Amino acid sequence: MGAPVIEANEFVAFVLVFLRVSILVAMAPILGSANALTEAKAALALTLALVLAPTVGYRADLMPMSVWGLAVLAVGELIVGLVLATMVRLVVETANLAGEYLSFQMSMTMVNLMDPQSGTQVPIVSRLLYIIFILLFLFANGHYLVIKALADSFKVAPVGLVALDRPMTFTELMLAAGRMYVLAVKIAAPVVGLLFCVKVSFGVVAKAVPQMQVLFVGMPLYILAGLLVIGFSMSFWPRLLGQALFEAQEALSRVLAILGQAPASLP
Repeated sequence: MGAPVIEANEFVAFVLVFLRVSILVAMAPILGSANALTEAKAALALTLALVLAPTVGYRADLMPMSVWGLAVLAVGELIVGLVLATMVRLVVETANLAGEYLSFQMSMTMVNLMDPQSGTQVPIVSRLLYIIFILLFLFANGHYLVIKALADSFKVAPVGLVALDRPMTFTELMLAAGRMYVLAVKIAAPVVGLLFCVKVSFGVVAKAVPQMQVLFVGMPLYILAGLLVIGFSMSFWPRLLGQALFEAQEALSRVLAILGQAPASLP
């Protein structure tokens, strides 16, 4: 038996599938971790592409036979993968945003750690919340959600049929960013509320007893009170994260429906 014959259309379709998968693997939470080996991420992207490619339907007449046509379709596939990764990543990045709020309220803005994901200095509270959110993300099977969304994207927005001129895509991304800020406020609200009351109390004490060094006495109490409230409010986080993932899944469905509307053929 001879070697299997791969037609040019099939090869181009596989390349486009691989591009969508690779950008998602490079950007998505957990899958695109900076701590993971580049070779491992490349192997994961290739494996997912090989598994998904036989199930992906495509129109042979839309597969370009020119470099320009392939470049246009490649941009579309990269945009779809980037949108998928961004919508899910915004949910996890809420932890860093909430950590910024809490660090300021707990007077810990100067206590920073190196974030291996971004390569920048982040507050230690942000790092703590990010690790907890990653564990909750895994517990809620968020990584399966990412892979499922990837597989569903080829049904809603097939290879070669991706619309690049839909302004509603940008609108959905802005709404997702807005939901990230709302979720961060919900996470930080108990700590912010308690520390506000504590600071008001210390303000009254400072007026009543001017000799007391409120700054040195209050700072350890802010940290202790903040950590205690974080520990008590942590039981509500799985519900908040589950709701955020459900909203992200619905938003992904809307975005894919918007992107999958490009009937034009390419040379």
